[in-house]
Amino acid sequence: MKIPLTILAVAALGATAFWYLQDDGEPPLDSALSAELATRAVPLVEDEISDGADRMACAVQPVGTEPASTRRAADVRVVYGWASCEARQGVRSGTLVPVAVHLAPATRVEYPADWDWSTGDRLDRIFPERLHDELLGGERSDETNAALESALQARLRDLAGR
Repeated sequence: MKIPLTILAVAALGATAFWYLQDDGEPPLDSALSAELATRAVPLVEDEISDGADRMACAVQPVGTEPASTRRAADVRVVYGWASCEARQGVRSGTLVPVAVHLAPATRVEYPADWDWSTGDRLDRIFPERLHDELLGGERSDETNAALESALQARLRDLAGR
């Protein structure tokens, strides 16, 4: 039995469309872009999360940007990702939160407060819907966790050497 070429083409097109529409997340960031964005985001997150004399060391693992399609760090207005922070001295304490680091036009860092998790309204304003599963779903990949831990330990060593 021969299947007409038209039917095969329509089936292939349908499967491609289904696959494309099913994946509404963010395409993975290029590793060089991710590293450059993390370097720019880390000091901003440390300044925001640190409380007075209790200075924190942080690592940032970017998972998305605004605009979403950019591939040049100079074009990025917002970096979305995970921030892992730890006290630089004294009692060992830390935090792991999703963050939105605004790089332009003015710098600022947004992250959910405890009460934001109950309503979700502010979370929707901070993070675009395309990243909700990755940042608000509660589970990070083992790869993300390992990258954050490695970057945080490197940052702590770097700051201790100053």
